Amino acid sequence: MKKPIKILITIIIITAAIAALILAAQALFLKGTPSDEIWQSSDAFDPSSVSQLTKADGEDFTILLLADIQLGASIKKDRAALEMMDELVAETNPDFIMTTGDNSYFLIADIMTKKAITRLSSYGIPWSTTLGNHDTDSLGTRDWVGNQYENAENSLFQMGPGNVSGVGNYVINIADTDGNIIYSLIVLDSNVERKYEEGKDYDYIQEDQISWYEWAVDGQSDVPSMLFFHIPLPEFADAQSMLESGELSDPTAFGVNHETVCAPPYNSGLFDKIVELGSTTHVFVGHDHINSLSVTYEGVRLTYGLKTGPTCYFEEEMQGATLITIVDGTNEIILENIYK
Repeated sequence: MKKPIKILITIIIITAAIAALILAAQALFLKGTPSDEIWQSSDAFDPSSVSQLTKADGEDFTILLLADIQLGASIKKDRAALEMMDELVAETNPDFIMTTGDNSYFLIADIMTKKAITRLSSYGIPWSTTLGNHDTDSLGTRDWVGNQYENAENSLFQMGPGNVSGVGNYVINIADTDGNIIYSLIVLDSNVERKYEEGKDYDYIQEDQISWYEWAVDGQSDVPSMLFFHIPLPEFADAQSMLESGELSDPTAFGVNHETVCAPPYNSGLFDKIVELGSTTHVFVGHDHINSLSVTYEGVRLTYGLKTGPTCYFEEEMQGATLITIVDGTNEIILENIYK
């Protein structure tokens, strides 16, 4: 046997052994505890069972949206991302902080998950997150990562029903001082990847998640909502294409896309359900680091959160966060990119 072939075989064996060790370690140490909550579509939605934030009288309510922090790149880049978070929070003084997932990634994603939690908890402001496709790159399973977020200080993350696909399908309501709900924040897990006939690609939001979303919306009739998840829907690409061709006119659109919309190849029908129900006014995602387009499509505002920090891949002029403001008195939503 020739030497190059022997070397190749050795590399393959070593790689397979490392992968087996990682899986074994994951199963033994960072498996996590799945949610024991069971959802039944016949149950009535109970607003008292979800977290609630209160908007002060006479004041706007602001949400600082961070995207793709992706701690785990390098000590220098991680430090820059964390410092950027500090600056953004100090500058905007938000009522709530939300991230669209991929707070960590790569071989030490589990360690960086805890680092992200420490920083987010340190602000003394309620916060939460979705799970991205890279948050489970390391030893921690999706349940383990979800457990860390659910048990963190100042966190409103919930594991969600254990019999619904994904980890982190939950609701956070915003109410006025009289307890009247003015906006509902609905969070979904857009999952990781799956095998299609053509090969592996990004997963999609499953049919049971869409049913759960419909149940949550119907259970709070007449309450407007926003949706947060990580991987964009195929309609993000449709909206961009129509805007660029002139088929779609939206004078309020802002931001640019510098890469292909990395949506799953299969459309599970969530956007059609959003339009049908008429509750969700805004959908926020991350995932594509150098996309920042925000455009209204079929009456729904589709928005990329601005990437936070110089980690993984990025563009210097496209870093920061997105500020979501619920205007006092009208509940109008104003969006603004805060560049750093």
